[in-house]
Amino acid sequence: TIIIENKILYHNLETPRKEFIDMGLLDDLYANTKNKRLWDSNDTFVDYSTGLLPLDYANGFWMTVKNEDGTTEKIPVTGVLGGKMILMFGSSGSGKTTLATQIAYRIIKDFDDGLLFFIDAEHTALKERICQITNMDRDDPRIRLCEDYTSIDDVLTMIDDVCRMKEEGGDKYKYTVTNRSYDGKPFKYYVPTVFLIDSLRQFNRRDMDTSTMGTNMDGARGAKDVSEFLDKVLLNMQRYNIVLICTNHLQLKVETNPYAPSAKGLIMMPQAETLPRGQRQLFLAHTAIRCNAIKSNIYTKEDYGFEGFMVTLQLAKSKTAFVGATLNVALNADFGFDPIFTMYEFANQCKLIQGRNPHLYLEGMEDAKFSRKTFRKKMIEDQEFNHRFMSIMKPYLEAMIGTKESTEDEQIKYGDLISLGDD
Repeated sequence: TIIIENKILYHNLETPRKEFIDMGLLDDLYANTKNKRLWDSNDTFVDYSTGLLPLDYANGFWMTVKNEDGTTEKIPVTGVLGGKMILMFGSSGSGKTTLATQIAYRIIKDFDDGLLFFIDAEHTALKERICQITNMDRDDPRIRLCEDYTSIDDVLTMIDDVCRMKEEGGDKYKYTVTNRSYDGKPFKYYVPTVFLIDSLRQFNRRDMDTSTMGTNMDGARGAKDVSEFLDKVLLNMQRYNIVLICTNHLQLKVETNPYAPSAKGLIMMPQAETLPRGQRQLFLAHTAIRCNAIKSNIYTKEDYGFEGFMVTLQLAKSKTAFVGATLNVALNADFGFDPIFTMYEFANQCKLIQGRNPHLYLEGMEDAKFSRKTFRKKMIEDQEFNHRFMSIMKPYLEAMIGTKESTEDEQIKYGDLISLGDD
């Protein structure tokens, strides 16, 4: 140990760290405080698939779990986390509402008490289309399309009521989660409830003054109202597993002083673009995904077997992985984002699709030819083809996972292997 002027500057890290950890203060805090939960560490979480494997892995991380025999292993945690805010933004027609709806339904679909409230602030949604892109049963009561009560005041009341009912119901509305705690112990967590707000641009208070719409005053007031809404619901979202999915529209930024432009909201956004309703949505979002429609790459029935177009998803913000991942995904006009053909686009993005249509093959599967039009059918009907294809793609998916094991060089860089000896 190096001590200068009575201050400990460095411990010899060859000595186990736990020898320097004195739990006396923490034990005393637990023993002498009425609200002991103040000192608890929130080391548990839940994750849900988006339905698109490349997006799941791009937003994922590696987690160390303890096995029953005392050994540890790293497992991939993929998808989006429960109790968080997800922001989808892009230009009109880029597929952001479709993707938000599909992710929202994937989160609740396996839970009898899972609920999705589609807050249609734009008043453009149709229940039939929601059923179509989620493949839900028309009689499934868990998706509620809300068009009459879509104000900030209404949604605050709804969220408060959901939290109150979950608190009163206790374990009745919880399920057991395994392998999602750092001590390896299972825990109970509330079933997910999703509020999808489409969109923040039209999300207003009930007493909105329409006389100033479109003015600077309107923009400032709307940003303030949305910021207050997010601040009010943030804590209860985590506690009661409420996922807030918001869509928003990109718009050109109007600079009042071209010689001193305002700061970017996100590093992944060009200087000239902004999002209505202020910057707080970006600060508080756990995951932000930008949707860019690539309509030059149109899917036709003659060539692909379905109609649609490619969409590029950019992971613009993530609290679990590195930002900047760009993924090509397939939007099918009939049923939304296609998880199967998205794997074709991901393989193509990895430069693994070889040959010329209609005699294509995946690198490493030269004996299994397919065309763009037959790819979906082969993945669904030919289990051997599916298994081989996904086995080859697995390491490419895992390569996108953000958190990794540090190398020896990195440990030296950050000081973990520095040792000055016993002297």
